[in-house]
Amino acid sequence: MNAKPLLSSAVLLSLWLAAPSAAPAEKNGWVKSQGSRAELEIDVLSKSADWSMDDVDAEVSTFGLSFALVGQLAWRGRLHLDAELPLAYGSVSASFRSTRLGVDESSSAGSLLFGNPTLGVHYARALSRKLAVFGGGSLSLPVLSDPNADARATLQATLPARAFFDLHRLIPQHFPLRVRGGVEAEVATRLICRAETAVMLALPTAGGDAELVLEQGTELELRTRGSFGGGLRLQAALTLTQEDMAQLAFEPFALYAPAKSNFYGRAGLLVALDPSLGFGLAEDKIATLRLAVGHRF
Repeated sequence: MNAKPLLSSAVLLSLWLAAPSAAPAEKNGWVKSQGSRAELEIDVLSKSADWSMDDVDAEVSTFGLSFALVGQLAWRGRLHLDAELPLAYGSVSASFRSTRLGVDESSSAGSLLFGNPTLGVHYARALSRKLAVFGGGSLSLPVLSDPNADARATLQATLPARAFFDLHRLIPQHFPLRVRGGVEAEVATRLICRAETAVMLALPTAGGDAELVLEQGTELELRTRGSFGGGLRLQAALTLTQEDMAQLAFEPFALYAPAKSNFYGRAGLLVALDPSLGFGLAEDKIATLRLAVGHRF
């Protein structure tokens, strides 16, 4: 085999990696994958369902509140260290009433729990002033090893909040490994497109089966000349180890990102589109209020 083409490719690749960035992250605030930042993410999900037949009434209510401290630290130029620390509170309550049977009962379960801390690294590079790419991987420490009844209720209330995205944060009794990559581009003046694909392999720690999930998310973001903007996100989570593999969702969002400040904020409503979690605006389906505030440094 002729080694010259391989040697030439290796030299070109090393020169490409070592070359200076075409656009430093500090000058491109829309490039999320570059630079150092810290962010607090909050998800709020509340839903209920009730059934009535003859004189029997039943109701189940679910409330979930998820937090995640998310950070990335630029290290050695284009390498970035990643960390996530999730926290969740959830409750599930049920009631059953029947005059004929003389029954009026209710019960509830829930708790506050820490999710799986995540550590990772990714490489991010600006190919031009309008185009950046990134890729990396992470692992999550499986701290949810033996959830009790209250913890299981919390997981029931919070796991579906992102339409099966980011399951590595709260999946119990599994060791999640994740790889991801994507592209960010300013496709027109102040119109930004982001596309990211991730694959999560969750290995069982206490029996059971492995889980394999493919995530794909794309969002368009329009920024005004001032501090405000908005956009739309479309996402699909494919659970390749389940029969009902695909879960689609969309999220309209608004953002606040003043040009002269490193602080930013975002608010959106994530709505599941298809079964089993959708349509999100129907009873007992998934429509999650998503909030985030952060700081670039």
